[in-house]
Amino acid sequence: MAESEIMIEQRKEGYRFSVEPFLLADFANVSSGIEVLDIGTGSGIIPILISKKKPGLKITAVEIQKLLSDLALENIQSASLSAFIEVICGDYLEVSQNLQTSSFDMVLSNPPYRKLNSGRVNPNPVKAIARHEIKLNLHNLIEASFRLLKPNGRIVLSYPMSRKSEVLEVLSRSKLVPTRLRDVYGCPGAIAKFFLVEAEKIEVDSSLEEDSIYIYKSDGSYSENMEQIYASFDHPFRSHRVGQKRDSSGVGR
Repeated sequence: MAESEIMIEQRKEGYRFSVEPFLLADFANVSSGIEVLDIGTGSGIIPILISKKKPGLKITAVEIQKLLSDLALENIQSASLSAFIEVICGDYLEVSQNLQTSSFDMVLSNPPYRKLNSGRVNPNPVKAIARHEIKLNLHNLIEASFRLLKPNGRIVLSYPMSRKSEVLEVLSRSKLVPTRLRDVYGCPGAIAKFFLVEAEKIEVDSSLEEDSIYIYKSDGSYSENMEQIYASFDHPFRSHRVGQKRDSSGVGR
């Protein structure tokens, strides 16, 4: 393995990341010298990815599940990033009360995306908490994050398309102005399954830049955009074809 390549350990059982962290880390377009908060860090994948692009970033990563926070610590240590990334194990709503107001330039999260009482709750508690709003819902996430963002700070989120209108409304109502939006499609002809959104803590309205991206080509190989994203992080698992199970949209589960 080349020294620059990123290696992330994942548990065989429980929540496992797919393409979303790479898309979110790329979309965030982090700048050097900023302070970043990652909510629901899981294996620590997003802090490690953005540190790859912008070495020396100061990042705080919050994870409620001890099993995952321990894994994040292992991955961050293996990546020699312990001096730059702090992992806090705890409930974000409680942790946020102990973090200084207006202290972060950016908040990132690939949060639990399903509302309670919607869809089957996974019997595996690690997966259930990662996928359903059992411990953290959209409103509480945005409210707590608003307090922690500096003026002109940005929040960057990933949510399923079914919640797009709701997310944009809650952001705007919370005085976080949506500035960029990206719909993510599995492949040409498929329906977009999720979207990425950036909103800023600013006093005036701003125009909303919108675009889209396909993960796969029609033949099942990665799109050029997706290949470029993987390459930008020197991720060793990028391959011409994917072997994981996908749904009809082409998006990995």
